[in-house]
This record gives sequence, C-alpha cells and structure tokens, in this order.
Amino acid sequence: MTEPQGKLIPETVEVTYVHSNLSQEVIKITTDKLKLILKDHLHLMERKKEWIAPLGIVITLVVVLTTTTFQEAYFSADTWKAIFVIILVLSSLWLLKSFWYFFKSPSIEEIVEKIKKGE
Repeated sequence: MTEPQGKLIPETVEVTYVHSNLSQEVIKITTDKLKLILKDHLHLMERKKEWIAPLGIVITLVVVLTTTTFQEAYFSADTWKAIFVIILVLSSLWLLKSFWYFFKSPSIEEIVEKIKKGE
C-alpha cells in the first residue's frame, strides 16, 4: 500500500456579524395561582371531547329510524318509534351543547394571557 501524498489544510471562515434573536418573555406567578388556572383549563379541555358520545348515539338513532320497521313488543310499533324519536331529539340537544363547549373552550394563547394577568 502506498501512503497518501496530500496534506490536510485547515480552512477558516471569518465571521463578520452574529444576529441574535433570543429575547424572551418571562411570566412570574405563584404555584397556587398556576395550579388553579391549569385546573380550570384542564376541565375545559376535557369538555372539548364530549361531542363524541352524543354524535355516535345520534348517528345510530338516525340509522335505526331510517332502516327499521318497528314491531309490537310490550308496546305498539308507533310507541317504539316515538320513543326512538324522543331519544334522537334529546341526543341531538346533547350534541349541540357539546359542540358549544367544544367551540367555547379557550385556546393555548388565551390560557397564557390568563396566566399573565394572574386571574
């Protein structure tokens, strides 16, 4: 084997200016206030998922009402249909209420603003 015949020449780059964009905003808050704010926010975030159950029920009831021929069993067929329609109306109201909570829930930016204000 032959040895390499070259030399390693170090290269340097001249730095003429360094741009710095490291400014930060600091929030000072006590632990108890932060816990209260986050606890309220967690409750609202959990309510954002409440629409899933009523939507499933509404879809199921719509499918049942459009594809089923009700038969008499303990009650008349019309009574069974009325029961399912009433349940559909109540589930739809529950779904609307859940959507209202979904859109009413605060965003991350709103929570940060709340923390800044110390509310």
